Amino acid sequence: TVLHFSLTGYFLWRLAAWFRQPGAYSSFINVPHKNQNAGIFAIVASLAMTANVVWGPLGFFVPWVSQNLQAWMLPSLVFFGILWVALLFLEAKALRTWFAKGVDRTQFNFIWLLDVFAFALVSLAGSGIVAISTDASIQMVAAVATIVTLVFGLLWLLYKLVYLIYTHAKAGKLPDNPVLPAFFLLIPIACLFGLAAYRLVNYLQPQLTVNLPNSTALVVLSYGLTVVWGLVTLYLIRDYFMTYFRKSDFAPPQWGLV
Repeated sequence: TVLHFSLTGYFLWRLAAWFRQPGAYSSFINVPHKNQNAGIFAIVASLAMTANVVWGPLGFFVPWVSQNLQAWMLPSLVFFGILWVALLFLEAKALRTWFAKGVDRTQFNFIWLLDVFAFALVSLAGSGIVAISTDASIQMVAAVATIVTLVFGLLWLLYKLVYLIYTHAKAGKLPDNPVLPAFFLLIPIACLFGLAAYRLVNYLQPQLTVNLPNSTALVVLSYGLTVVWGLVTLYLIRDYFMTYFRKSDFAPPQWGLV
């Protein structure tokens, strides 16, 4: 927990310095070649996880936090709102580059899922407010915003998965070795969406006259899919582990292994 907040502070300081460099942000966000600008979404994803660290491990080790958790809900909603707006803004900027004329999307790889990963983490943070808060107004605002990110994120994930699997199969070969661990990104994405949906269904069910899918089944289904995907991925990139991984330099997609 201490390490998380220390590194978050350090990287925010580095991020502020990067934003102050003339043209640094625009030159990064406007380069869709091999979906490299999807990396900008790691910022939102990391900060969304920070909220979960506050509610979870920080509260466990600092009783004052857990005892006053409701007092944190309004600031948490404000923080969630900032991330929500930032996520949609960055998505709109990135979409214009990904679908611009002349962009070769057949060169895209599973790193393209980083924005979906951010949608999943922001959805988890929003659903956390829904599950924890006892204020009906805060719950409602968080629930509506979370439904937006959850529904769009799931539909966007489905589109990207179909497209990426199709282009990879058509190419008849896997991406370059440093990119291969990005296949594992689907695992946390599915788990996060499953847990966010579980919380939302538990909140919405008592207020609706129709029966929603069983909330526990949503979690079991999402985790079951990740097991299948993980096994298939291990089989697909087995040569990566046997001949490349141990002697390779670090590459950011290797985070997907974690």
